[in-house]
Amino acid sequence: MAVVGSRLSQTAKLLRKDVIVEQDDALGKRIEKSLQDMRAVRPAGLAEQDQSRAPIRRALLSDDGSDPNAFERVIGLSDLVSINFLSRGLAAGRAVCRIRVPTAGGEWFGSGFLVGPRILATNNHVLSSRADAAQAEAEFGYEHDEEGVLAPPVQFNLAPSDVFFTDIKNDITLVGVVPFSVGGVPLTRFGFLPLLPLSGKGLEGEWVTLIQHPGGQPKQMAVRACQIVELPSDEDDDVQHFIHYTTDTEPGSSGAPVLNDQWQVVAIHHKAVPKPGGDNRKKLDQGLEPEWLANEGVRISAISSLLQRHRFMDVDAGEALARIEQGLGVEPLRPADVAPGTFDALSEKDAAPHKASKWTQWGTRFQLGYEPDFLPSLPINIDDILGEQKESAAPLKSGQGHQLDYLHFSTVVHRERKFPILTAVNVRGDSLKHPGEREGSFRVDARMDEAFQSAANFYEKKLGKDPVQFSRGHLVRRFDPCWGDSVEDARIADEHTFHYTNAAPQVQGFNAGQWLDVEDYVLDRAQSKERRMTVFAGPIYRGDDPEYGHKRPGGPWRIPVSFWKVVVVEKASGEFAATAFILGQIKLIQALYEAKVFTNLRQNSLADLQSNNLQTTIATVEQETGLNFRMLRDFDALNALESTRRAQILRSPRDIIL
Repeated sequence: MAVVGSRLSQTAKLLRKDVIVEQDDALGKRIEKSLQDMRAVRPAGLAEQDQSRAPIRRALLSDDGSDPNAFERVIGLSDLVSINFLSRGLAAGRAVCRIRVPTAGGEWFGSGFLVGPRILATNNHVLSSRADAAQAEAEFGYEHDEEGVLAPPVQFNLAPSDVFFTDIKNDITLVGVVPFSVGGVPLTRFGFLPLLPLSGKGLEGEWVTLIQHPGGQPKQMAVRACQIVELPSDEDDDVQHFIHYTTDTEPGSSGAPVLNDQWQVVAIHHKAVPKPGGDNRKKLDQGLEPEWLANEGVRISAISSLLQRHRFMDVDAGEALARIEQGLGVEPLRPADVAPGTFDALSEKDAAPHKASKWTQWGTRFQLGYEPDFLPSLPINIDDILGEQKESAAPLKSGQGHQLDYLHFSTVVHRERKFPILTAVNVRGDSLKHPGEREGSFRVDARMDEAFQSAANFYEKKLGKDPVQFSRGHLVRRFDPCWGDSVEDARIADEHTFHYTNAAPQVQGFNAGQWLDVEDYVLDRAQSKERRMTVFAGPIYRGDDPEYGHKRPGGPWRIPVSFWKVVVVEKASGEFAATAFILGQIKLIQALYEAKVFTNLRQNSLADLQSNNLQTTIATVEQETGLNFRMLRDFDALNALESTRRAQILRSPRDIIL
């Protein structure tokens, strides 16, 4: 990043060669040692390198013959490149831009590049705030053509109001870009460089290329000037967030992509590393040019991991990750096609609670409740799952615990939020029965004090002045417990699902859209492939969930904006598989906010976007809910994928891994 005018104190950090320069003798000495080792013993083959990353690097090499010397080049046995290396590099360079930020005291420049539809990556020290981004411009095509003619830049405004995610520690900023330039040129003309999340895109000794705007100059490339230096892996984990590479006399620009020979982004360049020693420190103190040792870039795998950790707490992280994953060819689950609050209110009515004699009759006829030993050799107890969340569970009137048992399923209700903490249902796919069509009538459960339950006071539109009515969203799906020896059994189980202790508020477009899609898929698997299945589900409760219904009895109510589901199945081989989902209704919630339904819906509380319909890891659900699914972690289908991804967006139920 070049600066006109002073922006940072010389006593803290100096800006030289368009990157942040910090004197770090310890890092410099480690790089020097690695350089000596690398030059003394040139890697003889891929198998002798890092065994966890080498197979991934080899898998990323094209096997279609378009780059015949790729493997030999990676392992240091050849410097030959295919002629298409140049044309592919030119195509990759289209996505790289100069970032210009005007200020009262001048202007500063940096580099950046598109990483997905309408999203750009650069460094935090280039764009550290929404205010910086709001006045900045991304200038594409500022480069010399083959005849040496300098083309004027194509200028695009940034859109930090759409998405702006930044992190100082990893020196990364992701910001939205408007779809058309000042002169009407579409942004799509410049393409983007996808960010592959897995680690292993570059190995020790491999050459990398930087495409950059050094000092705000026209676009340039550093080809065969930078070579990866692998640092010892037993050091501080912070160091492992970065990749280091040798440099010639001209370090690259902040925010430039660091690319391997297949033009895959390995890192985002962010600073130069001076040689260690007192002489360089004196030069830095005097504002003079130091001697350079290496460059440092932020690993793409580290950026992906950072976004995954923040996607549920930060709306901008979620949106940034959604756009990046769209750049990888992953589209979100189909959008809801039902407008918020538009459904037939008469389809859901209230009914009187079942009398105690009815429950006694059912209890003598059936074994009511979720069965913890339903899956052979894998007992799963509800109390074990609840863990410390038992303190939040509403008690039964009988004083006998907190678990409400129904035919083939059970629920535990949150005493303050009045919706379930979790539901648990056993599914026998080989004996499912259709209960027949019926008009549902919801009722409270007389076995629990009504003070702990939602009811018509929350859901009925006539009882409040709010311009929307929420759907009573089944958490245990109507058909999941409908199995047994007869259709009558299925009808009773179906009736049991119509209790407020099994319901949570869902915008109808979500209830009849994404949530239903996943439910359909899970039940279809139970019928067609997996014979025994257990499904756990519930809302995710957060402290900043939006308030609703201040004038309703029991109000204000806080609305969960996302829901989780954990599925565990017994496979035909007698083995088990488990997976987890988090699905959000925030886009529809946000539409209601714009209609002034909610009073405390802040931007930062929009924890899940509509595009954040995810298959995720069980550990992520545990983190979000405080529940304990440790008995299922070893069977987690998604956790077996590359470790840098903790979730994947669902385009359709066909994308689900189980």
